[in-house]
Amino acid sequence: MLEVTATEIRYYKQLDERQQRLYLGLKADILGRHGVKLVSEAYGVDKKTVMKGKSELTELPNEPLKRIRKVGGGPKKN
Repeated sequence: MLEVTATEIRYYKQLDERQQRLYLGLKADILGRHGVKLVSEAYGVDKKTVMKGKSELTELPNEPLKRIRKVGGGPKKN
């Protein structure tokens, strides 16, 4: 059984859905064999969610994103 700290749970809940999947996928990948099962049980999510997160990890670009926000965001300039 994987033990998850209260701090990990608080951090996990602050992430958006995609970030949560990536986080779970990373934890499962680090744990190796049976990682998907352990993470899904510890966080109370479906195994498919964790597997999708692992899959998305492999698809991440090597370069960081250039922008976080969309072009044109922010207060309007008059």
